[in-house]
Amino acid sequence: MSNPQYQRLLAGAFNRPVALEPGYARVFFSALANRVGGIDRLIDVNGEVLDSSQMQLEASSFNRRRAENRNYELVDGIAIVPVDGSLTHKLGQLHPYSGMTGYDGIHRKLSEAMQDPNVRGVMLDIDSPGGMVAGCFDLADIIARYRDMKPIWSLGYDMHCSAAQMIASACSHRLITQTGVAGSVGVIMAHANVEKMMAKQGTEITLITAGKHKADGNPYEALPDAVRDKWQKQLEATRLTFATKAAGYMNIDVQKVLATEAETFEGQAAIDAGFANEIVNGSDAIAVMAEHLNAQGKKIIDMGSSMTIEAPNKEAAVTVTASEATTEPTSDVLAEAATAERSRIMGILSLDEAKGREATANTLANNPNMDVETAKGILATIPVAANQRDEQVLAALGQQHGESLTPDADDHEQNGDEKAVSALVSAYGRKR
Repeated sequence: MSNPQYQRLLAGAFNRPVALEPGYARVFFSALANRVGGIDRLIDVNGEVLDSSQMQLEASSFNRRRAENRNYELVDGIAIVPVDGSLTHKLGQLHPYSGMTGYDGIHRKLSEAMQDPNVRGVMLDIDSPGGMVAGCFDLADIIARYRDMKPIWSLGYDMHCSAAQMIASACSHRLITQTGVAGSVGVIMAHANVEKMMAKQGTEITLITAGKHKADGNPYEALPDAVRDKWQKQLEATRLTFATKAAGYMNIDVQKVLATEAETFEGQAAIDAGFANEIVNGSDAIAVMAEHLNAQGKKIIDMGSSMTIEAPNKEAAVTVTASEATTEPTSDVLAEAATAERSRIMGILSLDEAKGREATANTLANNPNMDVETAKGILATIPVAANQRDEQVLAALGQQHGESLTPDADDHEQNGDEKAVSALVSAYGRKR
């Protein structure tokens, strides 16, 4: 630990009084212990003992909760992410900009929402005719991965076609307005031939190439049949990938998707084609999703202390107390359920794949529907950033005045960990 900032932090944090709220002190010293090393347990003011893995989880669990710091609107626990206009790869803008939305901006907001403890679901508010293939399939895969963590719905208000249909297909549930348009599962390519125009201007273009395919599709000559045939095959392959992915996400037959021949459908016809699930008034969409999430509650059995047990029928979850239950569970049953739940949570948190991905592991562990193997698969696909996060957290703690490290909201390089760090800095400054 050669960083002088950590040395100053150590000198000021140990064997000297610090003015920190007790709960926040756990975060502070857990983060410090993770970076310093050699500290294998922490005893808090309530006498609770945290081992090294629990300290690591505690350090990664700090999240900002102020609505003004979110990059999306939050209504009734639902994060609203707008997807407007043409969809582009690496736009570099967090929000829709000049009639375009970047796949990178959508990804950034989804990642933030997955880490936000106040977000219980996401609504992609889509009004887009589609856009680039580059980046589209990758984003769809991310959405399909994230929907195992929290519900992600789409709203076609009033269009999700082509690339936007790909995005909607990956969502947990697809809403559409009565005049909304969906579909267009296909791809298109344009070739411009300016040969005759150049001839009229008296301009002659000579291309000198190395490699016979280097100038394929150049605009200064008519498109050769061989190049057209090659591109046609590429388009068909891309369309097949598009249809296969979309059909798999929507759990429908790929032949049904291919049979549409890239046609578009409106309202109820989109539902009949399998591209949407439900017609709503656009202004009611959030309320519809909120009502659905409320119905996905859990059975609560009050035995003097709260305990949550999965309802056997998640579509018709109920809340009961011990006095209302027809069969009162025995202490052995409750103990077994509690042991199983602890085992599931610790199984996820102790995975090798959870190292460096603690915030995501914590989110997965808090989802009672998430089993260890599924969590392992999700975590394995997420880049590791543990060392970077520790550096950022402790650099934040070392700030003497609690200045935020958060870049502008439009800086698409900022991630969820950096947001947590910024909040940690601000909180530390206020508590001192």
